[in-house]
Amino acid sequence: MFILLVEDDPFYATMMLGLLHNNGYDNVKHLDNGMECLLQIYEDTVPDLVIMDHQLGMVNGVEVLQKIRAYKPDLKVIFMSGQKDVKIAVQSIKQGAKDYITKDEHAFDKLLVIIKEVESDMQAKSANKPVKKIISNVKKFLTDTE
Repeated sequence: MFILLVEDDPFYATMMLGLLHNNGYDNVKHLDNGMECLLQIYEDTVPDLVIMDHQLGMVNGVEVLQKIRAYKPDLKVIFMSGQKDVKIAVQSIKQGAKDYITKDEHAFDKLLVIIKEVESDMQAKSANKPVKKIISNVKKFLTDTE
């Protein structure tokens, strides 16, 4: 699983990278702003999961999420933020975030649970791909008029 961590606080980013690595997530890339996140998604390898702060300098996370949704609507995004405003959390979820985690003493535990859910979803979809391909090929065969 390729995880993109978008966090502008170097101390918190270091803690999160350590947490992810200690839990077996070695394919993690850290960026410190929303514009770099978008460039990564548009121009480079698309991650399986984005973990993003809400406040990212000149651009907030919801704006970045809206742009991600326009380009990659199925990409999973989790917000981790110090913002405790319920309106921001609700807005993030309405815009398509998988979850919104407040940076508190339970944040890392919550994050690991959600990552496991994303991993399970990915494995289930991956297991169904051969069946979907067979069904698609049969439909194509049946509808092919040549």
